[in-house]
Amino acid sequence: MGREIELEKLINDFDKFSYYLDGKLERDIEENRKGQFVIELKNGEGEELKDTVVKVKQISHEFKFGGTLFYLDQFSDEERRIKYADSFKELFNYAVAPLYWDTLEQKEGKPRFGKDSVFVDRRPPLDVIAEFCRENNIRLKGHCLMYNSFQPDWISEDNRELKMQIDHRAKAIAERYGDLIEDMDVVNEMLTIYKNCYKGNGCRNLQITDDDDYESWSFETTKKYFPYAKKFWIEGMDETFGTSYRGKRSFYYMMLEKLLREGVEVDGIGMQYHAFFEYEGMKDIVNPLRLLAVFDCYGKFGLPIQVSEVSIPSYSNEKYAEELQGELTKRLYKLWFGRKNCEGIVWWNLADGTAYQDENKFHAGLIDNNCNKKPAYRELKKLINSEWRTEFETKASGEVRFSGFYGDYEVTVTADGKQSTQVMKLRKENTGFDNRLCDFRSKQITL
Repeated sequence: MGREIELEKLINDFDKFSYYLDGKLERDIEENRKGQFVIELKNGEGEELKDTVVKVKQISHEFKFGGTLFYLDQFSDEERRIKYADSFKELFNYAVAPLYWDTLEQKEGKPRFGKDSVFVDRRPPLDVIAEFCRENNIRLKGHCLMYNSFQPDWISEDNRELKMQIDHRAKAIAERYGDLIEDMDVVNEMLTIYKNCYKGNGCRNLQITDDDDYESWSFETTKKYFPYAKKFWIEGMDETFGTSYRGKRSFYYMMLEKLLREGVEVDGIGMQYHAFFEYEGMKDIVNPLRLLAVFDCYGKFGLPIQVSEVSIPSYSNEKYAEELQGELTKRLYKLWFGRKNCEGIVWWNLADGTAYQDENKFHAGLIDNNCNKKPAYRELKKLINSEWRTEFETKASGEVRFSGFYGDYEVTVTADGKQSTQVMKLRKENTGFDNRLCDFRSKQITL
């Protein structure tokens, strides 16, 4: 026993609010993640079908359950490569691709797009990720287009030339992947730095971050090349859920407010959740009341929110430690999933041993280094693929009405010896109340 005691204490601290949370979280999920759906049952002549057997099966979520694909095809042996890919697509419908400039374009003008690109640890070629996502109907996010870290050594020290280089980089990525990238992390971790973005001062070497217009220029440039992607600002753990959180007086809140007031098109808010601390550093960030307050505060912007980089430790691969990681993960996901403005949760490193440098000591993967599923993976699978899925069979005439989780559905109808199956997108944007009908909008399936 060691760090397990800290996880026990965190779970006990969380559960002392169960008298308040349990009912609230269930109500929030029901209200914010589910809709009222109507499916009309018609024959080829437009007449209502009678005595129809209807099977409704949800096949994907609208909510973005995601993870990074930083280790796709990276393991040295085929067995782990297959297990990693299978584990990802079984659980997630959303992926993050690494766009870090230093490894994506090691030589100017020669980006590592193709499958035959030179191997770089934690940085698979983008074509590998794009193919995987297309084949498995996984939505894609880019991380990060602009960043004050991880720059190639060939970038210019002249700001005008550097901006042109960044412009060329954005254009090249967009021309190849613009139709696939649904979201883009534009800027990342800006509030922990100041006047230290020059070469020779660690990895933070993008000097234009000191310009007054850096954030607005970054979002405008991204919009030029990715006009249909949501553009996110991602901020670190301390600034979001941690000790620097001060409600609307938080630096992150005030910067977002400033940019939006100036007309900058920030489309989404990203909040990191790397829980790499001992008990004293984690007790506040795991406190459910603090978490609810943060979402209530940033929800005032009316923008989509993602818990964008999640790392919840097990600290070791001991059985009991992994079980506690699973219990804490389950509690946090239930809270996050029910927040009104939350649209996605992204686990940052799927497998133990694949994180960045010394972050591996926290064992914050959902699968271990042999790609065997940990209890946290199994807990999320139960939530995402079972508890939060809508599936039923019924007999109906004329129409079927039901409450279900937003997402993609496979609907099969059988009547008079005939059968038809159709995939339907039942999303917030195309369902709900119709003022002309004083009823819910409907979909139609024809047999």
